[in-house]
Amino acid sequence: MRLIQKLSGLFFAGCLSFSANAQDFNTQVTINTPKIQSVDPKIFKNLETAIEEFMNTRNWVEDNFEPEELIELNIVITIDKELSQTDFEGQMTIQASRPVYKSGYNSILFQNLDKNFKFTYGEYERLDFSENTFTSNLTSTLAFYAYVILGMDYDSFSEMGGEEHLQKAQDILNSVPRTAGVGWTADGGGIVNRSRYWVIENLLSPRMQDMRRAMYQYYMLGLDRIAQEDQTEKGLASILSALETIDAANQSNPNSMLVQLFSDAKKDEIINLFQVADFNTKRKVYGIMVKLDGTRANDYRVLLK
Repeated sequence: MRLIQKLSGLFFAGCLSFSANAQDFNTQVTINTPKIQSVDPKIFKNLETAIEEFMNTRNWVEDNFEPEELIELNIVITIDKELSQTDFEGQMTIQASRPVYKSGYNSILFQNLDKNFKFTYGEYERLDFSENTFTSNLTSTLAFYAYVILGMDYDSFSEMGGEEHLQKAQDILNSVPRTAGVGWTADGGGIVNRSRYWVIENLLSPRMQDMRRAMYQYYMLGLDRIAQEDQTEKGLASILSALETIDAANQSNPNSMLVQLFSDAKKDEIINLFQVADFNTKRKVYGIMVKLDGTRANDYRVLLK
């Protein structure tokens, strides 16, 4: 509903007829336990289902998402240590994708490997969460990433449109006790740039606001236009403009985590988008991406052919 309204100029939901859908995410969860021998595997299957239900059935925002607008969310949890029968330690990979208008294509909004994930879970335990009170490390972590992703999703529909949801992620971080683990702290347990603390710090930092504004250029004015008749050229131009803005933000704030996350998610997409562009445009894109994503510079050389 949000995208149709934006592209049609219809901003008053009361004038439209639609069925409410409380679901915001379409979540799939996989739990891997290569080093766990003494715990019944059924517990982790139950946990997969519990997390999917927690993410999919909670109404995280007031807006109604149509089925074709749901954020595709994939969570992979790898449990490395069994601290007790109900306490575990490992890492979590989160990847969220946003549908692109009239394309049948989902574009990655966010992906991160959270290497400091500790949680407690007993078989058939209900996953409870309160925005105002810390309940558990498991549900706080899931809710934190839900609001981060929603914030980035809303940024893609309007400039800085996700501020409210990002502030909720910040509130969750602030409510977590120090005993909850290093994944919430600035030191990140030695993995500084990928801790939850730095994820939200980057997203809410004034120095990264231009980067966030570029997401509206990239998605709403770029990707969402490309599948529309006679809009492909304008869409690619908007994406190039977004990349130039991100390049400028990176020069002002070298090695920022947001730029790293963007580059990790967008390499293949950017190459595929601009392979059909004229050579001068491809050369510009190549020049930008080798600065943003230097470790994969060779992958972008296809744009020079």
